[in-house]
Amino acid sequence: MNMFGYHIKLSYFRTMVFRRRLKKYAKVSVGFLSFTFFLLLLIASVEQKCPPEGCGTPGSFIESHGPRQMRPKSDVKRILRWTGFFGDPSWEETDDSSFQACKVKQCTMTNDKSLLDESDAVLFHAGALWNFWRGSNLPDRRHPYQVWILHNVEPPPRVPLNLDAYAGLFNWTAWYRTDSDVPVPYGGYTHYPSPPSIKLNRSMIPNWHKENNRFSAWMSSNCYDYNRRMNIIADIKNHLGENMDLYGKCGGKRCPETICYDTISNYKFFFTFENANCKDYISEKFWAALLRRQVPVVYGGISSKDYAKVAPPNSFIHINDFKDTESLVKHLHYLNKNETAYNEYLAWTVDHDIFSELPARRKWWCELCEALHDEKKQAQTYMDISGWFQDDSCPQWSLSNQFGRLFDGFKRKLGLL
Repeated sequence: MNMFGYHIKLSYFRTMVFRRRLKKYAKVSVGFLSFTFFLLLLIASVEQKCPPEGCGTPGSFIESHGPRQMRPKSDVKRILRWTGFFGDPSWEETDDSSFQACKVKQCTMTNDKSLLDESDAVLFHAGALWNFWRGSNLPDRRHPYQVWILHNVEPPPRVPLNLDAYAGLFNWTAWYRTDSDVPVPYGGYTHYPSPPSIKLNRSMIPNWHKENNRFSAWMSSNCYDYNRRMNIIADIKNHLGENMDLYGKCGGKRCPETICYDTISNYKFFFTFENANCKDYISEKFWAALLRRQVPVVYGGISSKDYAKVAPPNSFIHINDFKDTESLVKHLHYLNKNETAYNEYLAWTVDHDIFSELPARRKWWCELCEALHDEKKQAQTYMDISGWFQDDSCPQWSLSNQFGRLFDGFKRKLGLL
């Protein structure tokens, strides 16, 4: 046999060996993927559920220490931003100019960690507190006059952070929850008392029933959420038919970015469903609908009482206040035909105005500055911050929650749900 023929046979032999190994690896891979998929199904089937009273352990999560100690000669309170806001070290482009519009202006903010000892407050964002590669990112010392603040704007199912490791560390919470020490809302409203003549002269009040000349819409690009919003929306859509338009990746209709506000602004009802029903969790979607002078149909919080605490009076419709979808849709049709009844949901526009997410965050810096100057605030420590966080009606982050929502989303895409 010549050398050329030898190389051909050797090449053929190597090819056959490679193919046999490839088939073997393929079988192993298919088996592994099948086993993994089975585990995902098993995990998804045991997703954590919480009772209405919450998942947390009842009791006191905070320990008080009496009068709060102030840093000597600190007329101007320094806030050290130890972490960024998620990955943003500028915290949404804020600096000392943010305090100029505040009632209490004597504050300064810095990212310079060498100023730790000269700082009155140390601010940590939950989304940037822990890193997979370097672990926890914490100062190596603290002072009794300092207030350590944990900031968070995400609901429990979206916070993959073991807060048990931070027991006895933080003094204040800056959360979206109203029971937080310095709450960080997604929006809000301001009340401007108007002259009685405006309320009496109905011609000066916009006819929102006429202005909002389309029926209803929903917009979402997150089709794999914890609330399984798609299931509820599909049910409502079956009842409303052409009276409900669906925008975004989960709906199909496009909303061009440059004219999106105009495209969706003249619907009478806008569905603002949250991705999780957690205590006080009311995101920017709700406030954006109010800003557009629409009636939000909401699904979020523990109940409609969470919305009533923060929203203008009689400004929303919560689906949990109806016994079923049919009753909700019947009410929407009634309002669509009754001009007076519909306009009552927007009567607040006469003497209230809405501010959205970014202005709300700017306002929060003012409230933080004011709180740091408040000598009446007691010294305290969250000895069980995990318990405080879990004192909620929605599930905490877990692998079962992650896989469960993804699995349900895929089932809906395949028409199995």
